[in-house]
Amino acid sequence: MKGALFCMINISNLFPFRYGIFLKLLTTFLMVCIPIYLIGTLMSKSGVDIIRQQVLVLMKQKSDYFVSSMESELKNVLQLQENFLKDSDLQMISIRSDTLRPYEKTKTINDLHSKLMTLAASSRYIKEAFVLMPNLERRLSSVTGHTEMDPQELNDFLSRRPARSGIVALDDRLFIPMGFPYLTNSQFLLVIELSVDKISKDLADMNEQGTGVSYLMSNGNTDRFLIPSIDVPAGNTQLITHTTGIDSSLFKLDGISYLRFAKPFLASGWTLVTIAEEDEMLKPVHAFKKWSTMLYIISIFVIVIVSYLLLRFIHKPLRKLMQAFKKVEIGQFDINLQHLNKDEFHYLYNQFNQMTARLKFLVQQVYEQTIRSQRAELKQLQSQVNPHFLYNSLYILYRMAQEEDFEGVSAMSKHLGEYFKFITQNKDDFVSLEKELQHAKVYASIQQIRFGSRISIQFDERGSLQSWEVPRLIVQPFLENAIVHGLEDVYEGKIHVRVEANPGSLTIEIEDNGKGAPPELLRKWEEAGALEHEFSDHALWNVHRRLQLRYGKGSGIRLRTNPLGGLIAALILTTEGAVTYE
Repeated sequence: MKGALFCMINISNLFPFRYGIFLKLLTTFLMVCIPIYLIGTLMSKSGVDIIRQQVLVLMKQKSDYFVSSMESELKNVLQLQENFLKDSDLQMISIRSDTLRPYEKTKTINDLHSKLMTLAASSRYIKEAFVLMPNLERRLSSVTGHTEMDPQELNDFLSRRPARSGIVALDDRLFIPMGFPYLTNSQFLLVIELSVDKISKDLADMNEQGTGVSYLMSNGNTDRFLIPSIDVPAGNTQLITHTTGIDSSLFKLDGISYLRFAKPFLASGWTLVTIAEEDEMLKPVHAFKKWSTMLYIISIFVIVIVSYLLLRFIHKPLRKLMQAFKKVEIGQFDINLQHLNKDEFHYLYNQFNQMTARLKFLVQQVYEQTIRSQRAELKQLQSQVNPHFLYNSLYILYRMAQEEDFEGVSAMSKHLGEYFKFITQNKDDFVSLEKELQHAKVYASIQQIRFGSRISIQFDERGSLQSWEVPRLIVQPFLENAIVHGLEDVYEGKIHVRVEANPGSLTIEIEDNGKGAPPELLRKWEEAGALEHEFSDHALWNVHRRLQLRYGKGSGIRLRTNPLGGLIAALILTTEGAVTYE
């Protein structure tokens, strides 16, 4: 701590903050870039606002002209239609047709047809003018002439309530029906069909640049219709549908900005909507943006230079120092950092080199002391395991000799010989897993001789046993614990030993059907790290500590109960964290 504080004081004295490389580069970067970005942003925003206002003014002027022209034309059509209703030939043929002679009727129809053609030609927005005469069941049209009347057509007009303008929308067609409020067989209906195609063509003239969309829509809920301009592409249908319900003059759709202007009709209840893509309308400002682009290019060039300086003088030295610290974390202390420039990093590198040299010396001392301490503890723990089994085995042999069970004595002596051969001839702290399990089977045979049919012990082994080395006598204490404590009052005791040997982990489970362990004991076992003194003399705890000393804190013994009420003791060994003794 004192060394670190001394290091910080020296750095602050040698390199004051106002002379630091990072502060100089950051100040230069801000002084150059901020004015450039401010000027470019203000110029671009000002140009865009001016052009946008001009576009909206132009859209308003065009919309005003179109609406006034369209309203004037519709007003003229309505006036002509009203005048036509007073025509004497129309009154005669519709009301007094029965009093006319055939010649007079024919002449009247021909004259009336000529007048309908004249009416249809009086406005470019009239597509057809026709008269429905229910008393004659005839239809007289400026296009098709004198034909038979379709009753359904008459009913369609009668069932539709005209809008405020008198226009009826029927099957995407626009009609202006005019007649008496209630028709009888002696009355007639004069209908003018407006040309939707002509209206769409005039709407197309609103968009000279071809990038916008214009359409007419009715404002009422009944007989609602929509007339787009004739040049609307199929892809712009979504644009029209999206804008029928909005009122803002600027909106976005699929990431594209649009300008919108709506002009309502005074008399007809229609609304003219004009939409233009903002980027297309702002083309005049693109030339102005070239200077802004040059400014941005210059700023990008400055950013590249400043970034290179930051990379070279700050990022790379810091990265080099970070990598060196990572090597120190994994125990590599033979590191010597060099820095040519006489700046903060030169001082830091020299201090780092001194620190690693000192750490290397201290770690070697601590490591050697730790290894010696672990070896001594391993020897002490192993010595606690062996006397327990020797005492029990000799007592069993003594009882069998008293009972003159010579076959049992023979088998017991054979197994004891194999057992002590393993103990005395193998002086290593660690043996192969295969030999350890064979020794456990010898111990199990001895116990089965002792208890007879009261217990049965089964071994299941999977995986490569030859690839693992384990501390000696780690399985036997579990078998002894299960027999002595778990199966003490059980007359058909069963012990199942399962071995799962994988490349990176080894699991050995010893399961019995005995009385198990109290929950309080299992809870204390989980807290044994803090309560080690409660289990320090227990054989299972000895094995647990040996595993942790060898394989790290992730290894050890886990205890849990099984569904039958017995105990499952699991030995877990992992290669991660294992200590290697040279």
